[in-house]
Amino acid sequence: MRFFKFTIFLFFLGWQSLVLADINHYFNDIKNDPNALYTFLKQMPKGGELHYHLAGGAYPEKMLTIAARENYCLDKGTFAVSKRIEECQSINVQELMNQPTLYDKTIQAWSMKNFNPGNESGHDHFFNSFSKFMPVVLGYSPELLADIMQRAANQHEQYLEIMILPDNARSSFFGTPDLLKNTYANAQKKLLADKAFQENIKFTIDESADLLKKTRKKLGCTQSPNQEVCQLTVRFQYYVLREQPLEKVFAQALNAFAAASNSKDIVAVNLVQPEDGIISLRDYHQQMQIFAFLRKAYPAVHLSLHAGELAPSFVEPNDLNFHINEAVHIAHAERIGHGTAIAYEDNSEDLLRTMATKQIPIEINLTSNREILGCYGKAHPLRYYLTHNVPVVLSTDDEGILRTDLTREYVEAVLNHDIDYPTLKLINRNALTYSFLPGKSLWADPKEAKPISECANFQSQSCLQFIKNNEKAKLQWQLEEKLSEFEKTYLSKAPH
Repeated sequence: MRFFKFTIFLFFLGWQSLVLADINHYFNDIKNDPNALYTFLKQMPKGGELHYHLAGGAYPEKMLTIAARENYCLDKGTFAVSKRIEECQSINVQELMNQPTLYDKTIQAWSMKNFNPGNESGHDHFFNSFSKFMPVVLGYSPELLADIMQRAANQHEQYLEIMILPDNARSSFFGTPDLLKNTYANAQKKLLADKAFQENIKFTIDESADLLKKTRKKLGCTQSPNQEVCQLTVRFQYYVLREQPLEKVFAQALNAFAAASNSKDIVAVNLVQPEDGIISLRDYHQQMQIFAFLRKAYPAVHLSLHAGELAPSFVEPNDLNFHINEAVHIAHAERIGHGTAIAYEDNSEDLLRTMATKQIPIEINLTSNREILGCYGKAHPLRYYLTHNVPVVLSTDDEGILRTDLTREYVEAVLNHDIDYPTLKLINRNALTYSFLPGKSLWADPKEAKPISECANFQSQSCLQFIKNNEKAKLQWQLEEKLSEFEKTYLSKAPH
């Protein structure tokens, strides 16, 4: 009997090796063909995205459809929309839908469509776009999130970790000028003793849960729970605004950490807005100290930080050499977003070794970095991170504004960064491995895809029990099952 089982085991290993060999051959055969690559990679089951902004994820076309339906007004000079239709001095968005030229100009103002640098850089055009459509985002987040989730499902993604601002930064109003005149501990005590602040924390928690509930209702998940989009797992990161005074950063960050510590939907905190902004540059060190304090106060709350989203032409040399270091060593961020300026960091090799040793992944956003920072091709540090064994995940960042999708990010990685199939598969897995989902990981060694002892056999009773008790492992297990089925379809397609 033992001999029979051993024979079956060897047969399985041999068959699995054949599958991997065939799909590698097929991948190598198409890796220089963008169209074949896109077709192949779109069908590939994907872990998902860890760096995704709700406000930038919606396509302008979708937002304009909502604005027209809800009688928004469009200022033809600034391309900003407003709900104040009775004061509309320009054009009702309903009328815009019959004016193709103006409609297209609005799409371009709200996104990177056909953008050519001139009086405005890609960086400025991108960040300036948000204020134009933000009233629609604030008013119709569930509808926009439903659209985002549907697109993710169409890409065969399993998980989205989305940055949101559920209280619309109301918590920052509690950051009075005298808040930080003493210690951070005193400021924390003062705010938590404020009934209105506590109510805002509760509002943040409730609003996040309500957003997901309303979104799933719009998708029809109660009536049809087996839709692929309804199988998609979504969690949120609360984002703090960095371009504001420190006392407001503290108040908003405390609200974020306190809410996340009591929410099943908010799994982490982040920090957004241009890193090269005047306040961001001036206060960066103190902002990292605030996050360090709150990380210690709320150790169960996860932290991912935008850091090193910079280019030499944007800032003085001294501002390039410490942002990622401080995010890692002072704020103790568990993931780093963008990190394009890694080569300019002081002791960058030591920093990379630290990130590799501590398994601090880098969230790479290739289209975003090209359009906003002008960082692409060989100048992009994707391979620099990989060479130093830093875990990598790929994301779209702001899918709608940038007019991309996760498959295109994968294609970009293959075409312009020479990523092979095993590396791409690892990057794909990393989206779940380094997610902030609760529970233990399926992998003892993520890079080598070595499972924990309970799951040496994925179909064993011990493994099935393990994934039942760990949400992260459950999604990882499901991804492996789907990848296995996907790879089987290429058994006979590879050239030999």
